[in-house]
Amino acid sequence: MAEIPLHKLAETLGATLDETARAVKISTFTGIIRDTRVDTGRLRGSWTTSTGRPKDSPERLDPTGAQAEAEVVGTVKGDTVDYISSNLPYSAIWEERDAMIAKNVARIDRNIREAIKENR
Repeated sequence: MAEIPLHKLAETLGATLDETARAVKISTFTGIIRDTRVDTGRLRGSWTTSTGRPKDSPERLDPTGAQAEAEVVGTVKGDTVDYISSNLPYSAIWEERDAMIAKNVARIDRNIREAIKENR
């Protein structure tokens, strides 16, 4: 995937690069959470957000994803390396089947490029 021109999006939006990067991360991470299948809510609740390195997932039932999404908003910053991860053994299986991460990264990339193109 090509480099995402966040600085151009920030200029287009009249926002700082930090604000734009944070918004993109939040949108991507919450999109992943929302696209996660729900049976008991354990998989959706297992998504955890961290800075600097991935961390172990909590044991929580979160069928709506509200707790996981609140963690995203409270954790990510524009100028840090942030991770979203799940250490449930079956999370990789569902990621392979549903492409929760890949389709959200592609969605964000497409939206950024469209916004820049429309505001030239």
